[in-house]
Amino acid sequence: MAILSHPAIAGLLRQNTNHTSGPRPLAVFDCDGTVIRGDVGEAMFFRQIERFLFRRSPASVWPDHPARKELDDRYLRLAALPADRRTDSPDFTPFAGMLLSWYFGQIERGAVAKACSDIVRLLAGYTPVDVRAIAGATFTDELAAPLSTRRLGNRVLPRGIRFLREARELIAGLQNGGFDLIAVSGSNVWSVEPVFRALGVPAEKVVGLEVAVRNGLLTSEVIEPVPIREGKIPALRRSTKALPVLVASDSKNDLPLFLYSSGLKVRINSRSRDTADFFGSAGLTPDSSWVLIESPEVIG
Repeated sequence: MAILSHPAIAGLLRQNTNHTSGPRPLAVFDCDGTVIRGDVGEAMFFRQIERFLFRRSPASVWPDHPARKELDDRYLRLAALPADRRTDSPDFTPFAGMLLSWYFGQIERGAVAKACSDIVRLLAGYTPVDVRAIAGATFTDELAAPLSTRRLGNRVLPRGIRFLREARELIAGLQNGGFDLIAVSGSNVWSVEPVFRALGVPAEKVVGLEVAVRNGLLTSEVIEPVPIREGKIPALRRSTKALPVLVASDSKNDLPLFLYSSGLKVRINSRSRDTADFFGSAGLTPDSSWVLIESPEVIG
């Protein structure tokens, strides 16, 4: 069944299309796993490591890293080399491994907001224009790459992102119906902007993880609230006080955001996770407000 033909979606569109008074109805979308297969924020982190795109030593923005001196020493030796010799240096694989282990180790311990914040801190020293260029190149290259893997720091990591047909069709239907769309993601805001720009959603409608900018340069100071888990709601409320009539996501991490919807909750199960566990972990029973999209179709 096409998603716009789903009775609940079709009913929502009928109720709100040609809305003529007051603010437009609001729909909120997660990005990674919901609109795309893949994680664009992680892909940008991997690109930063692969191409050694640093303006400051990671040790200077990760003061709690347990091997901070070694991390800094390896960074300084790599920074002193010509760009075309860095990946062949004996320092490169352990340097990459230290960055990846710090990130994934925190994810595994459940410190997701800290892990995601830390990889955004690595962009300190760049201008917003520079970072948007890195983000744009990441999106372009990942969209063109085959869905495959890459080896980095002795880890095998995913390569390639793709749009999900159901999400694209839903976004297009909501736009045609006059809805206001906002993206709320735990990835850095610059990485999410090109994903939604390709769908006709402007940058000012994208909420993501950010750091403060001073004197034209990104700092390592993360802007609160971090839009992860329950933090997505106050992050969204910085952009609008309107209650969404539809929330779309793939993850039980977004249950607080799902439950913030005054109308439909669209779960796009792109990672083949157990649906019973999704509801059971929160003590919920699916009712008519839930639209469940199992095995969404990858485009391209």
